[in-house]
Amino acid sequence: MRSALALVLAPWVVACGEAQGADPRPHPDVLAAEADVRLVDEGQADLVLFASNQSFDEELVRMTIAVDGVTVVDGEFHVEGQHNWVSFPLSLSPGDHEITAESDTGAVLDESFHVPESKTRYAVIDHWGDASQAELTWLFRRQPVAFG
Repeated sequence: MRSALALVLAPWVVACGEAQGADPRPHPDVLAAEADVRLVDEGQADLVLFASNQSFDEELVRMTIAVDGVTVVDGEFHVEGQHNWVSFPLSLSPGDHEITAESDTGAVLDESFHVPESKTRYAVIDHWGDASQAELTWLFRRQPVAFG
């Protein structure tokens, strides 16, 4: 009986532990099956978007990121030693798209990109600096991104 109870409670305990200092979750806008931009498994993604706070000056930064006006994430990013990229694998239609991002430190990013049919693209948005000199940087690649 005790081991059966442990098996039932184990996923809840793990999930509770992850909630403290957890990575930001995808916004509900990208979770709907009918959304123009939606979260999918990475193997089905047209764009694998990574986002991170790289600022030791701002240990916690809130970022809002949208693709074609659809909010992908609106959450807090912890610096965690600058090795904490959060992945958002997205399904998009082939063609031209626009991504916008803002941080609570005042940094703003607005970029255009192209997704060809049946080919995955990879992008990274990083937050740097503090409220006096904050910036968001953009990296867009044809190949998976390697983080060091």
